[in-house]
Amino acid sequence: MSHPTRHSERLRAAQVEVGRQGASLLVVGLSSSMKYLTGFSDEPGERLLLLLVPAEGDALFVVPQLYEAQTRKASGRADVVAWSDGEGAAGALSEALGRLAPHGCVLVDDGLWASSLLPIQKALPQCQFASAGSVLAALRMRKDSDEVALLERAGACADAAFAGILEAGFEGRTELELAAQLEEAMVEAGAEEPAFKTLVATGPNSALPHYRAGDRRVCRGDVVILDFGCRVGGYCSDISRTVVCGRPSDEVRRAHAAVKEAQRLAVAAVRPGQRACDIDRTAREHLEGEGLGREFIHRTGHGIGLDIHEHPYIAEGNSLPLQKGMTFSIEPGVYFPDRFGVRIEDVVVVTESGARAMTAATHELCVVR
Repeated sequence: MSHPTRHSERLRAAQVEVGRQGASLLVVGLSSSMKYLTGFSDEPGERLLLLLVPAEGDALFVVPQLYEAQTRKASGRADVVAWSDGEGAAGALSEALGRLAPHGCVLVDDGLWASSLLPIQKALPQCQFASAGSVLAALRMRKDSDEVALLERAGACADAAFAGILEAGFEGRTELELAAQLEEAMVEAGAEEPAFKTLVATGPNSALPHYRAGDRRVCRGDVVILDFGCRVGGYCSDISRTVVCGRPSDEVRRAHAAVKEAQRLAVAAVRPGQRACDIDRTAREHLEGEGLGREFIHRTGHGIGLDIHEHPYIAEGNSLPLQKGMTFSIEPGVYFPDRFGVRIEDVVVVTESGARAMTAATHELCVVR
């Protein structure tokens, strides 16, 4: 749903950030940033479709005619320059750039395709080009109450899917079958679609942090990592839980207890003004104290919103102070190659006094049949 006032405010905020960077123009392609700024988005395609946001004056869409009505409806403070398949995009792009007259530095959305960027660079040989990543991150990191509500609804759909799959039998089923069940359950609970390709990693596959799902069948004694999420209103959920098919070994219990406590401590450390790296360090120091520091091989978390991975990143070296409204995952994990892994993940929002989780599924080590 389009919210003209909200998107007009976001476009104004973007213009302020462009000016602060000493730039004259922000160029955004079909992406989550275009959706954030205007309410309009679609999958990127071969036709040139751009949002041009000057430091001063109204923004412009450059769009194929088949998108003209949609972008006008969602335009906020943006005007529209349309082009037809017969005439091509060059004339519309030239008209738009002529109206905006950019000079000096032009900021470019990191996701812009080369086929879109190169014609702009050719048309503006006098300009310098730089990444717009910091400008867009500054706008998008802090979520408003409506964004937080959508994230919480997406989290509730994921919670419902996890509760349902705990009642199902795991043994003998493939990872792909379990992934499909989770995805179907999230949609049944009210989600639009999965937010990313669902991860179901069983047995030795659970030691691979970014493994997805395959045709391996669950065996009794397997550790199973479930990492999944969905979209509601475009906003994402992301949750990880670790279960065991049958009786867990003492080693698995100890690893799970260590990860569970690391995750709890990291969530408890969140508050406005705390640095992102301090949250990472809290989880890491606990696992190091448990003798599992070498097995924790990734950052503690990532920002989330319209994209499943966005700023802020909860990682060593990121000294960014946390602010109210920031949303990110906290997901420590440990991995024993060719044997098993454990990960527990929730998305949290920074509040005035700490953090609130977007998912409520149990953190206990669940045994499935």
